[in-house]
Order: sequence, then structure tokens, then C-alpha cells
Amino acid sequence: MSPDEERLLVEQARAGDLDAFDSLVRQYQGKLYGYLYRVSRNAADAEEMTQETFVKAWDGLGGFRGAASFKTWLFRIATNLCINRRSRRKPVEPLTEEISAGRRYEPEESFRQQLLGECINRALGSLPADQRSALVLSIYEELSHDEIAAAMGRSPASVNMLLYRARMSVRESLADSRKRGLIRA
Repeated sequence: MSPDEERLLVEQARAGDLDAFDSLVRQYQGKLYGYLYRVSRNAADAEEMTQETFVKAWDGLGGFRGAASFKTWLFRIATNLCINRRSRRKPVEPLTEEISAGRRYEPEESFRQQLLGECINRALGSLPADQRSALVLSIYEELSHDEIAAAMGRSPASVNMLLYRARMSVRESLADSRKRGLIRA
């Protein structure tokens, strides 16, 4: 969706057009769920927060100034929901579900891919929440540093530091997994 198409849909939705808002939901629902799933590490929570994000977006659409993209604004709402939910709950169990990669491997390679996925999930799960959010927004959602800063309510310099620390921690964790023979280089 082009920025002009997005702006038009946002304006129509602000005027009360549910079909326009539905188009925005369909555009961002998958990416938003993927982000929330990777950050929360729980499918049910991710689904619930995805719905809650869109409800809050609909309710707050009148306050959307358009200074950032609608997508960035949406991810900001989602990030705030994650932070609020984390402060109210105890830590979740390790990730046991997988998001299908859409590829088929031979059994041995499939096993290696599963081990690698588990090591990556463990590394992501060990990160502080702000580092995990920044890394997921960067790698999986492909947001720029400025977009991540807007979504997280941080400065770009702060985002750079979060991403640097997150990458170093993940690199160390994966190096440890390699040493233990869990994954190959």
C-alpha cells in the first residue's frame, strides 16, 4: 500500500468509514500479530493484543496527527500494550509454538532448523523487553531506526544502542549454542 493510499484510507476511516478501517486492518493485521507474537512469545496473548491494538486505534483515530505513518502509530499502540501487559503479569513460559516458515526440509535438515529456531527463540527470550521489541521491529517488521524510535517512544540514538546490545546478546547466545554443538556455524 502506498503512503497516499494509506493516507486516504486513514482520512476515510476518521470520517467513520468502517470499510476503509477494515482495509487498514487487513493490511497490517499479519505484521502486527507477528510482532506481538515474537515479543510476547504467546499466541493467545498476541491475538488478543492484536485485536486490542485495532480497537484502540479505531477509538483514537481522531487523535492521529499523521506526523508518523499509520503503521508506526499502530506499532506504538501495540508496544505500549506489551509494556502495560508485562508490568501486570509474571513471565511467560518459553515459546513452544512455531510460525511456519513455509519451507519443507529433509528430516535431518528440518531437525537442524528446529534447533536453530529454538536457539534463536531462547536468545530473544533472554533479552530485556525493550531490546527484544527493538530487534523484532528491526528484523521481522523491517522498520527503520526512526520508525522504531517513534513506535517505542525513544530517540534514534537510544534505538541504536538497544539494537547494538540486543545483537551482541543474541550473537553471544548463538555462539554458546554453537560451542555446545546445538547448531552449526
